[in-house]
Amino acid sequence: MPKKEPRTLPELQATHKTVPRSRLNAPHGEADEHSAVRNYVRDLILGFNDGLVSVYAITAGVAGAALGTREIAIAGTAAAVAGALSMGLGEYLSTKSQSEYYASEAQREREHIRKYPKLEKEEVHDMLAKKDYPADLVPRIADHVVADEDRFVDFMMREEFGVGEESDRSPFVAMGLVMLAFVVGALLPLVAYFFVTERTTGLAVSTAFALAGLFTAGSIKNVTAGLRWWRGGLEMLALGAVAALITYGVGLLFHVQA
Repeated sequence: MPKKEPRTLPELQATHKTVPRSRLNAPHGEADEHSAVRNYVRDLILGFNDGLVSVYAITAGVAGAALGTREIAIAGTAAAVAGALSMGLGEYLSTKSQSEYYASEAQREREHIRKYPKLEKEEVHDMLAKKDYPADLVPRIADHVVADEDRFVDFMMREEFGVGEESDRSPFVAMGLVMLAFVVGALLPLVAYFFVTERTTGLAVSTAFALAGLFTAGSIKNVTAGLRWWRGGLEMLALGAVAALITYGVGLLFHVQA
């Protein structure tokens, strides 16, 4: 005998899965505030920052071990390629998972609307009432929402899961942007070692480029969030500098022991 479909509102709500979140995506409920372009801002900022900090830290560590600029350049290039591939593939999988989640939950919601329209309308009514809409307007707004199935589904996805269709992101675009941003960030601390033969000079130039890039990335991050740009710049600069100092100390320790 086939299993009976849920027939109470709590049972219908319990059939939905927990939303998977991309590592670089906006927090719950925030994505619907952004345009399609802004959905990828975090990919660019965090990819750039990750590439810059990780490669800067690695090259600083190798420099601390007193290896030559050629060895530093090789180590930094390998780290940049490996990091870009790892981050890009990871973002592809997590973003694809989120896209598949949206599609499956939207379809599940559509099926609920068709099978249990009264229960779903009751849920819309309850959601609107909790938002403190005037009591005499709630039934009219609910009637408007449920009058069109696509509007009904979109409303439920936003209210129950905090996502709208415009917040869905392309896994391929997200992967490409993350990898590109990672490589661009990695080039800042790395490029000096291809043109400078003296290790300490290369480290000084690399540090200058890296810190300038960190300050710029932090400033842009805060500007997009509507915060004070210089605070974000100084914060990211300080964190990157600490990471580089730690790895430089580790490299120096190995050099001393050798």
